[in-house]
Amino acid sequence: MELKYKKIGIVVKPHKDVAFYLKKAVQVLQSLKVEIFLEKIAAELLGEKSAVLREEIAGYADMIIVIGGDGTFLSVAKHAVEQDVPVAGFNLGALGFLTELKKERLEETIEAALNDQLTISERKLLQLHYKGETGVALNDVVVSKGNIARIIKLSLEIDGLYVADIKADGLIVSTPTGSTAYSLAAGGPIVTPPVDGVVVTPICPHSLTFRPFVIPAGSRVKVKLISEGTEVFITIDGQKVIPMHSGDYFETTVYSKKLKMVVSNNMNYFRLLNEKLNWGL
Repeated sequence: MELKYKKIGIVVKPHKDVAFYLKKAVQVLQSLKVEIFLEKIAAELLGEKSAVLREEIAGYADMIIVIGGDGTFLSVAKHAVEQDVPVAGFNLGALGFLTELKKERLEETIEAALNDQLTISERKLLQLHYKGETGVALNDVVVSKGNIARIIKLSLEIDGLYVADIKADGLIVSTPTGSTAYSLAAGGPIVTPPVDGVVVTPICPHSLTFRPFVIPAGSRVKVKLISEGTEVFITIDGQKVIPMHSGDYFETTVYSKKLKMVVSNNMNYFRLLNEKLNWGL
């Protein structure tokens, strides 16, 4: 059978076990006679001089293998989306909602993925609009205060309609995929990935009546900073941090493209919640 994916990029996180699993991945890829592109850390671990920049690897590959954790996965996702390249994430840690493929079955899973025998889950993303610039988030866009122990005041609008002025430590706008990340820790709901919605979650609100809520995916969320004299930042997927100043505002919309995420055929979303969070047990 001819392989569907023949150009494979590998991105890894520095970890005590990563070299072992990286070598196993390369061995199985070599046995399948596919072209391999190594990101810098992976190349260094293997003693290879030829390496590809992480932000460029999606342009070389038709599938990306991530060995590490969700942070590593997120750093690749935005580039994979633009090139319409699926990402297969193998988790080396204890959590790993995005890197849900099991490292213990790495070899057989890679072979199945390249043969197009695994499920591709399409995930929605958010697009941030701020001062003429844009950014893309798979999990969430967060506005929050800096190190000073002082709440901030934000004004929230949805589709041009005023919602509320919020006094809180911040606000999270998340995708269904990101509902199990920061939003969940802040008291937000678990939303299954196929749901066509966006989650808005306050962080430690002053008013206990202001609860997290879910809005249609097509909604435009506008958040304006009213507070003065306090450090405030916008964070995209925990990867990119942007200072925000009094009077500034940002908007989020659902991005026009989706991420293709490789998931195992025997792992449904509720089983994943059981394994990672002991949810429902």
